[in-house]
Amino acid sequence: MMKQFLAARKAMRLWLIMPLFAVASPCLGQDKAEQENASLVRDTELKRKPFSDAPTITTLPQALDILVLSRQSSWLQIRAEDYTGWVKMFSVRFTGYAAQTSDSFAGTKELFNLITTGSSGSTVTTASRGLDENKFSDPAPNPDAFAVMQSLTTSKTEAHSFAKEQNLREQQQDYLQVSTPGSGDKS
Repeated sequence: MMKQFLAARKAMRLWLIMPLFAVASPCLGQDKAEQENASLVRDTELKRKPFSDAPTITTLPQALDILVLSRQSSWLQIRAEDYTGWVKMFSVRFTGYAAQTSDSFAGTKELFNLITTGSSGSTVTTASRGLDENKFSDPAPNPDAFAVMQSLTTSKTEAHSFAKEQNLREQQQDYLQVSTPGSGDKS
C-alpha cells in the first residue's frame, strides 16, 4: 500500500515538473553543453574512422591535451591540435573538467536524468560486469551450472529432425589451419 502511494506520488511529481522543464529549457541550458577534456596516456594513432584498419591521420604524442567529442563503442572521437579523428578509449585519461559547447537543452537533459535515474551524468564502462581478476586466478567449479549445461544437450537424431523441419542443409567445413608462433607463418 505504501509502495503504491509513493510510486503514484513520484509519477505525479514527474508529470508536474515535465512541463516546467519544457518551458524553462532554454534558460537552464544557457547555450552550454559539455564535452570532456582529457589527455593521452601513450603515443596514439589518430584514425580517420573508428576502426583499427582505418587510415591513420597522424600519431599523437603522450600527455597531449585533447577534447573528447563523442563515443562509439570503444572508440572516442577527439579534437587535438588541428586534427579531428578517432582513438581507442584505453589511450585516454579524462581530466575531470568539461569544455562548453552550444546545446540549449543540455541543462534540461541533465536535470531530467537526475530526477529519473538519480544520476546527472553518464558512466562509461568497458569491462564485463560481474567478473573480476580473482575469478580468473582462482577458478572454482560450479556443478549446478555444469548440470544445467548438460541438460541443454540434444541427441544427433533430434538435431537432424529439427534441421529437416527448418529446411536446413548439411554443409562440410574444413578445419582451420592454426599456425604456431615461431613457425614463420604470418597469418
